[in-house]
Amino acid sequence: MVREIAVFVGDNGSTAALAEPGRVIVYQRQQGKWKPVREILFSLECSLGMPEVRRQLAAMLEALGNCRVFVARTVSGLLYKELEQAGFSIWEFAGRPSSFLEYILVQEEFTVRQPATLQTVIPASMETEPGCYQVSLKEIQQSGSGLTSKQVLQPLLNGNFYCVEVVCSHIPPWLEAECACGRFDCKVERLAEGIKLIIKKQICG
Repeated sequence: MVREIAVFVGDNGSTAALAEPGRVIVYQRQQGKWKPVREILFSLECSLGMPEVRRQLAAMLEALGNCRVFVARTVSGLLYKELEQAGFSIWEFAGRPSSFLEYILVQEEFTVRQPATLQTVIPASMETEPGCYQVSLKEIQQSGSGLTSKQVLQPLLNGNFYCVEVVCSHIPPWLEAECACGRFDCKVERLAEGIKLIIKKQICG
């Protein structure tokens, strides 16, 4: 069960890009409410080279203890790789923690509850160019594997991407809701064989 979520925030209390100065606040859900339990100042000195960046990251990860869910406005490159290799579930959100902590908790616990046999048969998406992916939900539905659209798409949408193209017979309601609330930009194209969704991350001002 997810007990803690670490969020990287700037001076305004909203999420910041991990390459910016800020602090990591670890939130814990207590009696139905999210409360900050630890705070770690964090400012990468990229000018000092990769060894120093890795040292700073290692110190931050050690301070996080058993927490393995990390949220920032953007995480990319070496920073994403280091978090991924340390076993973190990485999320990108713009805004204040109160607007997304409960959502992340629900999604993380949903993933944990899925049988391992289902997790292993999720088909790989096709990377057409760096950061751009294609996946067909129609083929998955016709295969009778028992997979859901969430199991297929969430690993992509929670990761580091620029564009995901999805061919499907209808738009999954959960995905439609996420686009409506502004987490993604979503363009719909009608095809002879169904629908193509072009999903991109919201550009944060």
